[in-house]
Amino acid sequence: MDSPSGLKLNSRLNLIIILLIAFVDYVGIGLIYPIFAVLLFDPSNLIVPVNSSPEYRGAMLGILISLTPISQFFFSPVLGTFSDIKGRRPALLGGIGLGVLGYMVAVLGIYMSSLWLLFLYRILVGASDATAAVAQATLADISTEQNKAKRFAYLSTCLGLGFTVGPFIGGIIADPAVVSWFNYSTPLVAAGLMSLMNLILVVWKFPETRQVLEKRNFDFTKSLHNIRKVFLLKNLRWLFFAGFALYFGWSVFNEFVPLLLRERFGFSLSHIGEFYAYTGAWFAIGALIATQFVHRFSPEKIAVISTFLVAICMLTFLIPTQSVYIWWITPLMLCSLAFAYPTATTIISNGTCSESQGGILGVYQSVGAAAMGLSPLFVGSAVGAYPSLIAWGGALCFLLASLGFWNSRKMAALNRSDG
Repeated sequence: MDSPSGLKLNSRLNLIIILLIAFVDYVGIGLIYPIFAVLLFDPSNLIVPVNSSPEYRGAMLGILISLTPISQFFFSPVLGTFSDIKGRRPALLGGIGLGVLGYMVAVLGIYMSSLWLLFLYRILVGASDATAAVAQATLADISTEQNKAKRFAYLSTCLGLGFTVGPFIGGIIADPAVVSWFNYSTPLVAAGLMSLMNLILVVWKFPETRQVLEKRNFDFTKSLHNIRKVFLLKNLRWLFFAGFALYFGWSVFNEFVPLLLRERFGFSLSHIGEFYAYTGAWFAIGALIATQFVHRFSPEKIAVISTFLVAICMLTFLIPTQSVYIWWITPLMLCSLAFAYPTATTIISNGTCSESQGGILGVYQSVGAAAMGLSPLFVGSAVGAYPSLIAWGGALCFLLASLGFWNSRKMAALNRSDG
């Protein structure tokens, strides 16, 4: 049996490894963010036929983007259940291994100009991203009630920092104007090497944290059951509507904004990478600011105001003719978004009894994953032809989210008066 000092050492080691895995993983995810919108609209690239219309290119981009969250949506419960039965370590190894394989497929797809291989890559990486649930379970295994929240905050910080660094580097190492041999595949190679680093780290140093293993069968249809549950929760329907609109709207804007920046302001790949890094940094700053204020006001009021501000900021992207103004609009938009996400989750939690917290919040996360997966499919073709729809569509969704939170606020007030 391990000694208390050994358990404490393992706890610290697992914490450090999980945080490092999270940081490296999101650097890898961020590396490829600047390239796909530009890749599919590059007439010199044969990933899609040269004579393809903007609508077709946008539709293919929408499918490419959506495959990862859809894959993650279905694989998360499977990998999470696997980690309960077989342990966290083999689940991490399997998930990260799929990521390494996915990036290898992506590089091959770039060199072979194969869109189908890129589709397969996005599915594999989505399955790999499902290790986020395993990482969270690992933190729960090694944490106490007193330090669990702090450790989850550390995890969020590492994710934010990783996504700040990744797009900045990715935009640079994909741009042949920076170094002659840089190209679209360079960020994918770098992301694959980072995933391989994580795999080696788990094999070499990660101690198992799941000591009592349960014997349970897999439930491959859990995600579908979660979506079905949404329609049975009458008291939370407005909140789920608002949450779906929030995730859908941000996905529309964030995934396709390179097209808007490229058309209106002539952004290069490196400039797009810098923009994504800038948004990640301001989201992190906004989250830190939010921790000082969210407890002072009702979460419904904060959600209504913050989502409305995000919508206004998105529309202002259509006003300036010089890119310098974009860098002034973005901080307010991302800080408002940083207020919207945690308060939306708080409202869901406050509307749920203590016995159902995990299940209802799990449904809410499934709704968010579904929104992020569906949005590129619905809007990809349209924004390919009319990039300004990126701002209009995102803003409309955030206005609908604001309306949803407003209605939930009125319903909460009615419930309190009835009580």
